[in-house]
Amino acid sequence: MAIARAFMNNPEIILAYEPTASLDSERGRAVVEMLAAEVRERQKAAIMVTHDERMLDLCDRVVLIEDGKLSEQ
Repeated sequence: MAIARAFMNNPEIILAYEPTASLDSERGRAVVEMLAAEVRERQKAAIMVTHDERMLDLCDRVVLIEDGKLSEQ
């Protein structure tokens, strides 16, 4: 429901903070896959903040903050 609500007003950028929180691995992956598919289909941008490193392969760009320093993976 939250993904549908995020796209409702046709925004240019989707902000997703911990979209896999409280979800098991399978459902978390499905949510991020759905988000990625919608972003591609609608030609939008998304910024996802997560601690769930299992989802990083679904991202086009990964920026890490570690010990107060930014680095790109």
